[in-house]
Amino acid sequence: MALTPRYDVPRSRSPYPGQFFLKPKISSSEGHMGFNATSRSVTLFRGIILSVVTLAGVGIIPNGLAKANAQAPAVQLSTTSLNFGNQLVGTTTSVKSVTVTNVGTADLVISNIVAGGDFWQWSNCIGTLPAGTSCTLRVLVMVTLAGARNATIVITDNAPNSPQKVICKATGVAPPISIAPISVNFSPQSPGTQSAILTNTGTSTLTLSGFSITGPAAADFTEAHPTCPAQLAAGANCTINVTFQPNAGGMRAATLEINDSDPSSPQSLPLIGTGTVGPLSPSVTSLAFGNQNVGTVSTSQSITLTNAASNNLDIISIVASGDFAQTNTCPQSLAAAASCVINVSFSPSAVGARTGYITINDTEPSGLQTLTLSGTGATPATTVTVIPRAGSVTFKQKLQYKAKINGVLNTDVTWTVDGVAGGNATVGTISTTGLYIPPAVVGKHKITATSNADQTQSATVPVMVVNYVGTFTHQDDNSRTGQNINETVLTTGNVNINQFGKRFAYPVDGYIYAQPLYVPNLYLPGHGYHNVIYVATEHDSVYAFDADSGNPKPLWQVSFINPAAGITTVPNADVNIADCESIGIEVGITSTPVIDPVKHVMYVLARTKETQGNNSQWVQRLHALNILTGAEMPDSPVLIQASVPGLGAGFDGTGNISFNALRQNQRAALLLSNGAVYITWASHCDYGPYHGWVMAYDANTLQQLAAINLSPNGFRGGIWQSGGGPAADANGNVFLMTGNGSFNANSSGPDYGDSFVKLGSGSGLAVLDYFTPYDQVRLTSGLDLDLGSGGPLLLPAADTSPGQLMVGAGKDGKIYLLDRNNLGHFNILNNSQILENVLGATPHGVWGNLAYWQKQIYIWGFNDKLKAFRLDHNLVSVIPVSQGSPIFAYPPPTPTVSANGNGSGIVWTVRTDQWQTNGPAILQAWDAANVSRQVYNSNIRVVRDQAGPAVRFVVPTVANGKVYVGTQSELDVYGLLP
Repeated sequence: MALTPRYDVPRSRSPYPGQFFLKPKISSSEGHMGFNATSRSVTLFRGIILSVVTLAGVGIIPNGLAKANAQAPAVQLSTTSLNFGNQLVGTTTSVKSVTVTNVGTADLVISNIVAGGDFWQWSNCIGTLPAGTSCTLRVLVMVTLAGARNATIVITDNAPNSPQKVICKATGVAPPISIAPISVNFSPQSPGTQSAILTNTGTSTLTLSGFSITGPAAADFTEAHPTCPAQLAAGANCTINVTFQPNAGGMRAATLEINDSDPSSPQSLPLIGTGTVGPLSPSVTSLAFGNQNVGTVSTSQSITLTNAASNNLDIISIVASGDFAQTNTCPQSLAAAASCVINVSFSPSAVGARTGYITINDTEPSGLQTLTLSGTGATPATTVTVIPRAGSVTFKQKLQYKAKINGVLNTDVTWTVDGVAGGNATVGTISTTGLYIPPAVVGKHKITATSNADQTQSATVPVMVVNYVGTFTHQDDNSRTGQNINETVLTTGNVNINQFGKRFAYPVDGYIYAQPLYVPNLYLPGHGYHNVIYVATEHDSVYAFDADSGNPKPLWQVSFINPAAGITTVPNADVNIADCESIGIEVGITSTPVIDPVKHVMYVLARTKETQGNNSQWVQRLHALNILTGAEMPDSPVLIQASVPGLGAGFDGTGNISFNALRQNQRAALLLSNGAVYITWASHCDYGPYHGWVMAYDANTLQQLAAINLSPNGFRGGIWQSGGGPAADANGNVFLMTGNGSFNANSSGPDYGDSFVKLGSGSGLAVLDYFTPYDQVRLTSGLDLDLGSGGPLLLPAADTSPGQLMVGAGKDGKIYLLDRNNLGHFNILNNSQILENVLGATPHGVWGNLAYWQKQIYIWGFNDKLKAFRLDHNLVSVIPVSQGSPIFAYPPPTPTVSANGNGSGIVWTVRTDQWQTNGPAILQAWDAANVSRQVYNSNIRVVRDQAGPAVRFVVPTVANGKVYVGTQSELDVYGLLP
């Protein structure tokens, strides 16, 4: 037989990656060419071996050519149909399995498995299944609608009968009762009567035995149900009318309970109203202060407030804005016909017209009352100028002052502090050259330079001695309030386009997703005392910069990569799916580290790709760095790894799930609480398999204390929170919010997709409590409305006593208010078991975190504006008490607040919606008393103030008179202009 092979390589690809079809041309029609991958030879068979031809290449036999001794895979399914039976709409079935066995004689290559409709699947089948082996396909149903919920699972592989199909069936059964809406909310502008519809969605008659209203403000609500019969037929509905007539001002809450014959009786419908009292009558609506020298304080003027109503009026807060300050005699509850006094003073921070406000947040019908303030900043005519015109120092800092006479630098001046030549230990000292050394006591002082040539000529500037302890964690504290209430330098008076702007920038080597961390008064070997700002980048670098000097050379820098040794950051292509830009061009350090200021240790999670020859692995490590030097602490770093029992996505076939260092994305900030470092994970753009992992490490030894997977028998449930960290209370309990994923905790399962979760830290990471919205299935199934796009905020105990409350918001746009000691679990009908859910707080959802100050909750949603909601009587107002005007696209900012106690509140946001086009980050500032008043925007003086290219989800850090903003290439620093 003549043999004339012809090889078309690699023109025709096989279904086996890296192999090719070989197309021989053989004179015998019965000849067949076989392929041996090891020897790379081709053998001609025709009953006996006739010839061997050695090939330089790789190939396989096309299906259908074999006439004898054929080897081929064959698929056997343990079942070709799954029937899940009846399941309540809005809940998830148990899991059913299909065993896939290769009963053939060659490798089975399974390339894809697809489920549809309400059905979700995962398996350990994708890839090569050798002959005689099996894998498992697992399936569940998240029932979205009543009726037949059928779909087909399609398995695509290289077997002759591909694709194989599994017919799946389920029947959605509506809950026997529905009430719409899920809560009845009365805003201050809409008291009166509202209606709810009660529907018998079951298949039998429902007996209605009673309607009642319970709760702390039950007397404020009445109900009537004239169309509701004692026997409500299947499919029928009736109307319940609820009337709100408040007996007091403020937030009022009650519950309508319906007793019926269903086993779930009673049904509950939350009732929320806003009682208003008024009018509140001020003695004047404006105050004018006239001329006042810059840096001096005027005599006070008074405003008398009188409650002209017949009921008590609640006063939530009184805040002065601008260059004005206030004290008051007003109680939290002002009795009918009673009065109180607000005393206002004026201290201009600059020359010229100055305006401000007194904002009263109360239960008067308008919600916020505003009194306008005005004055003029003046300065004596003088030839002397002092630079800087406003300063701040920490205890270990020094501040160099300079004097100009007639616009020219001049050293022939005498320096005084608070009128004391050269100063003293109480007020701080100043040298003959103008170097000021502060006292170790917080306070405000005056620096004066007097011309020696003409002692009638002098100039005075203020200096603030501050002792802000530092920013050690994301959003300032473990409660994640986003508030620094020890900012004594920046105010709504001096933060404006004329006095505030970009001071300098520190260049870095990668994107800055992590919030910068700030530690003051550190002594660094070889560098002396510094206030230090710490920056982590996606290029796996950590920098320590002097926080105030603008010197671009870092005090120290460490890198976790070594390209010469094959250790790099993780390339974008390794983790991102098509059309989904998860992080940037590389992945290194994404989450915000956390600092122990006592032990001088920073904990940071870094990711690397490590290649030796043709082998690569993806690694995540927890590092503990000495913040004084950048050196690794003893026992650092530690490799991140864990395995837990589970049959969920990515299971190994033996009942376990291991942590996947490539797929698990670590975006949420780290948490340090009670001697443990907590780390959480989600995914890159929902590319799986992934789960909601939480791990705890001993802060001293870095030994792993515990690991928990919050979807071990299902899928997803990641903890990403748009970069926000898990929160912790004083008892060490950890609170977090999960994203889209499987949920079966309501049926004693271990999966907590789309949930608030409370973890105990006593012995391992056990779930102590949870809350899951009634529409969890809707959030996960196709809509991508994961709850965990935001993070929890633990409200201060002083503002909620005796309650211990928590708020959070996600992509569904609701603000959830929860009792931390009784989160509420799951209710298929509505969310009546929790304290409150504010419907439509931000209609298009949240991709960020909340902030809090002075009983106001600040939130910014997608395609929405900055809003402030009031906390009153341990309830959240159903409408915002103030809101800004600009509307931003994706992603909306996470607000952060700076204030000096209960005054000078500023809400800071960073606009990053130009991140896809490398447009600039835009720093904005808003009056926290009324966020309709914007006080600064870096996009106005672009040449001076423009920041670097934007990075999503960044949070600014405000510390000691400066604002630090992370970008793609630099850390931008804003502050008072010299």
